[in-house]
Amino acid sequence: MDRERHQRNYDLHSWIGVALGWFVYVVCFTGSIALFYHEMQGWEDPAKRAALPAAPIAFHETFADWVAEREAEGEVEFLNLAFPTAVEPFFAGFAHVEYEDGSHENFFPRWHPATGELLPERKDGMARWLLDFHRDLMWPTQLGGRTVGRALVGVAGVILMLAILSGVIAHTKITEELFTLRYWRSVRLKWQDTHKVLGLWGLPFYTMIAFTGAFLGIVAILAPLVAVLAFKGDQEALIDAVLGEPPQAAGAPAEMMSLDRIATMQHPETSQHANFVVIHHWMDEGAVYDVYFEPKTKLALVDPVSLSAVTGDEVVNPAILANTPATRVTTAVTPLHYGTYGGIALKLLYFVLGMSAAAITALGSMMWLERRLHGKVGNRSPKFYQALSKLNVGVTVGIAVATAGLFVHNTLYAGTEAMRTIWTGWTYFGVWFAAMGYAWLRADDYRATKELIALTGVLLFVAALLNAALTGHPPWHGFSSAGHAPTAWVDVALIVSALFAAALAYWLPSFRSKKKRRAAMPSAAFVSAE
Repeated sequence: MDRERHQRNYDLHSWIGVALGWFVYVVCFTGSIALFYHEMQGWEDPAKRAALPAAPIAFHETFADWVAEREAEGEVEFLNLAFPTAVEPFFAGFAHVEYEDGSHENFFPRWHPATGELLPERKDGMARWLLDFHRDLMWPTQLGGRTVGRALVGVAGVILMLAILSGVIAHTKITEELFTLRYWRSVRLKWQDTHKVLGLWGLPFYTMIAFTGAFLGIVAILAPLVAVLAFKGDQEALIDAVLGEPPQAAGAPAEMMSLDRIATMQHPETSQHANFVVIHHWMDEGAVYDVYFEPKTKLALVDPVSLSAVTGDEVVNPAILANTPATRVTTAVTPLHYGTYGGIALKLLYFVLGMSAAAITALGSMMWLERRLHGKVGNRSPKFYQALSKLNVGVTVGIAVATAGLFVHNTLYAGTEAMRTIWTGWTYFGVWFAAMGYAWLRADDYRATKELIALTGVLLFVAALLNAALTGHPPWHGFSSAGHAPTAWVDVALIVSALFAAALAYWLPSFRSKKKRRAAMPSAAFVSAE
């Protein structure tokens, strides 16, 4: 009975990896890259490389005039202002305007911190694409949009948790396998030992990432579902019931407290300066400023304080200050998942562990195919498994080529800002599918893997060189300029990754020793696995 139970757990673990391994691999790989969203934003946007003045100008009147222009066009629904920082050295506004004809428009202006002049428009590009592709797969709006996309990514978290559980149960000699690396043995044993060692040493991290990823996806499913069941589909009513009603307008005009005063505020506990402010009911007696600080003493995305926008007195805004166990868990999950509660060293640790999770998934697929191409199991033809092997190379290595291609695309893009995101998507999928096609047409999967990894290294190195040449900011310039170290670190990361890819491509074999696939031999294990 124990042996049969062990075999069932092993089969479950294998089939999870085979049937859904590519999906989990893509989520893990893209998540590892998305960790550096803010650093990549600075790298791709020249406006974020400007010097931050010691004392930005008084900006309240400029912002008030801009809001008045928007209000003359329609009704301003949402209004935000971000203050200049070393990472984003400019004032950044946001307004959502509803027009009389029922249409709406979002505005994202940016102003120079020393002159107040409007900076050129910049749409989201590479960094936002990589982050959103991880969060919601850029799922088409016609098929449910981000809600469905996030739910699918949440399913990847559930799959990973199931794979972890079945893998721990299936591998009974965990203590021994923690230190077993037989790199002088066969190809399959190398992959198998690496798969086990990476999986066991990173087990706490993978469990945390799987749980938080599943949680974030499940919330995307549950919120509309609970709204349908309890509030007749009204998600805003659900939010009000959970967090409390947002600030209400008084209906009487009033002058706003200067936003320049908010810019100089310090958090009462951490002494941090405000990052941005969300404004409710501009020029109304009931107006509220939700002032957000970078959290230093808690596991959360932001550390907010609500003030009356007229008097400056602290007020209670239930929508952001609810301190129930549910809200504490919810606000902690996102920073825990993305590693934003620490510095760059923590992100690098997350990156290494995240990439190891992707490697474990890829190695699992490779071992499954290796056993069927060169082992005693499998009831399909060699051509079928060879086709799967080619597709495996295209998916797993192709996404690395596509990601490297985006960095090159960003440095060379010369189109309009309105089309930046669209062309970013076309480039990403175009390069990825081209890599899949190359892997499919290549005669030897080993050589295709080697060549695609080498191509990834070349693209990363070219991106770093192009960035230095076209912006005039080589890495050492970033390290010598205050506030631009994150941009320089991206260049360094590109060069180091390029060298790593070159070394890996050199180390990997160009072909597998020629061995005929043995005839399939039915067995109890084979029957249950197939």
